[in-house]
Parts: sequence; structure tokens; C-alpha cells
Amino acid sequence: MAFNKILTKLSEGDKILPYFELGLLSESWPDHYNIKVDSRPYYGKGDGYFHPSTHSLMGARQLYFRMHPGFRDTMIHKPFTLDQQMIFATGSALHAVVQTQMQMVGLVKSEDDIELEYILKEQHVRGRNDFRVTHPDGNEYLVEMKTMDPWLYKNLKEPKIEWDAQLSMAEYAYGHTGGIILVMERGGACHMREFKHRRNDFLLEQIFEKFAYVRQCIKDNEPPRHCCALDSDEMKSCPARFQCWLKEDDDELHDEVH
Repeated sequence: MAFNKILTKLSEGDKILPYFELGLLSESWPDHYNIKVDSRPYYGKGDGYFHPSTHSLMGARQLYFRMHPGFRDTMIHKPFTLDQQMIFATGSALHAVVQTQMQMVGLVKSEDDIELEYILKEQHVRGRNDFRVTHPDGNEYLVEMKTMDPWLYKNLKEPKIEWDAQLSMAEYAYGHTGGIILVMERGGACHMREFKHRRNDFLLEQIFEKFAYVRQCIKDNEPPRHCCALDSDEMKSCPARFQCWLKEDDDELHDEVH
């Protein structure tokens, strides 16, 4: 029965889940093993780099205030609730479990292939990739793993654009033209599915142009045009709102609105 499921996954074009399941269900699986969870704080606040997971789809003006040395420490970030912190913690734990198990079944060769950090100097980007698989077909695949609650997982039809941007950036950094997005249900039956990914060079070009524009605006000390509407929900939740719309005088607001 289990072997038939594996054959089905192979016939559907899955690259890593069939081999992962075969190794996980083998009789040689140990009774105990250790999991190392990366619980370090997010390193994308104020280090001067653009970060694929946070900044790729963000508006240029918000990026300006977030990145500008004179404004970035004035951003108003809403503190995490207990629920949000637990979602983040369980997601990190599930990442660690899968990364460790991938290494144990031989798809990930070493710890050096887990949480791969890269820097794109020209684009001023710093990012991390979840893990790199050395596949039995002889190829290497970068894998971006995401966890979702059962309802979102059930209704997921295709990878989100922010996932596309994040994995495309890592593929660009490592000279890969494609990779795999691995999605895991967080809770419920812990189902898993994978999406084959093709590096999105068109999207990367747009993102890199935006990053270059923001850096030039910072150099000129001149913010880009507003990237959200006055009194919109986006404005009210933006960390830069008190340096942006809410700092303008009435005449400037009138000019921007009209």
C-alpha cells in the first residue's frame, strides 16, 4: 500500500516526497533522533540589506523609510501576539523536523545544505534558503518550505507570488534555473505537497529595478511617491505611516490626493 502511494507520487511528477516517504517509513528508522530548531530573531531589521521574504513585493516608498538610516529606527512594528508567536514557533519547529529528516534519508547531504545564506552584492540582497536536496537523478534542487493551517492548505491552488519571488532569488544567487516549493499542513493530518518551480526572471528584474530605485532615492534623500492611499487599511498598518502620510502637512496631503 505504502509503496503504491510512492509510485503514484512519482508518476505525478513529485521529485522529493516519494523518496522522503520511502526513507521515513523504512524499518531502519531510529527510535530517537535530535532536532535543532533555529529560533534566532529575524535578521532583516535594520541590517541595511533587502530581504527576499519581506521586501520583494513591498512598495518603494515603504522600503525607502524602512531602509533609510535616518528613518529605519522610527518604524512602528506591531508586537506579536501569543498566537502569532506560537504559529511562528511551530512553523520553525516543523521546518527543523523536515530538514533533519531530509538529512537522515540522504536527500540532504549535510548541515551545510540547510539554511543556506547568500548575499547578492550588486542588488544589496541578503537571504536564506531552507535546504538543498541532492537528488537520485543527479541534480541539485533548492527547496523553499512553507507551512499553512489546514484551511489555507486545503484551498491552495498554486504557490503564492511571494514564494515565487523568494525561491527565484535563491535560485539566482546559486545559479539554478529551478527548484521546489514544499508546502506542509501545520496541524491536522500534516499533509505535504510539492510544486516544481521555474526561476521567474521577469519578476526578479522588476524587484531588482525597484531595489535599485529605492537605493538611489535614499542616496538623493528623496522619497518615492506614495505606495498606498490616504486612510487606507494598508496605510493604517504601515510601520512607516508616521514618517509618510501622517507626517505631511495639509497642503501636501491635498496635493497628493488631488
